[in-house]
This record gives sequence, structure tokens and C-alpha cells, in this order.
Amino acid sequence: MTQKRSTWQKVAVREELGERSGFISAQQLHAEMVAAGQKLGLTTVYRALTDMVESGEADALTGSDGETRYRICGQEHHHHLICNVCGKTVEFELPGFEAATKALALSHGFQEVSHSIELFGTCSDCPRG
Repeated sequence: MTQKRSTWQKVAVREELGERSGFISAQQLHAEMVAAGQKLGLTTVYRALTDMVESGEADALTGSDGETRYRICGQEHHHHLICNVCGKTVEFELPGFEAATKALALSHGFQEVSHSIELFGTCSDCPRG
């Protein structure tokens, strides 16, 4: 895999995304960066986010509305608990779950199985409707 060139725009997107605690759409991130005086296009933001997902620096999550949102995440495999109101995101692990899924897959003849778990709810900081 070739190393992609890091431009000032990619650095700016990485820094801006790193300031978020939850997932954010490319459009929303772009709008906030432009409002703060950054001069970059939406396509540049999408490219930077795509590069970050491909390199493992960020996670991408497509919501029930079909929109993809991004977040800087740890390099180790993990799952997410996401607030439906404010977007707050907490990474978590399920002890024993990885081994159980691997054993289940092998028992049915599956190999190289992957999974993603996102739990949605309302965090304690947000009003319940």
C-alpha cells in the first residue's frame, strides 16, 4: 500500500475531526470548517475522511438515514454506544464476545468473519423524549 501525501487540507480535516467526541457527517464537518474560516471544498473533506477510514485512523458509520458519519477512533477492534440526540459516542468491548463469534463462525464453516456493533440510545446528558 502506498503512503498518501498529507496536505494541509487533510491535516486540517484530521485535526477538526479529532476535536469531536461523536460521529459527524462530511457535510456538517465541512460547514463548520468553512464557518471557522478554512478554505477547502466538500470534495476535499470527503477525500480526507475516506483516506482516514482506509488507513484505520477513523471509523465510518452509516445511519438509518443513509448518511455516513465519521469519527477518530482507536486502532483496536471495538464497538460503539451512540446517543441519538447529541451524537456522543463511547467505545466499548464485550469480554468474551470476539472468541464466541469466532467459535460460532468456525462451527458453521465460516472463516474471516467480521462484525460491527453499534448500540443507539439517549445518553444521561440529553433529555428523554
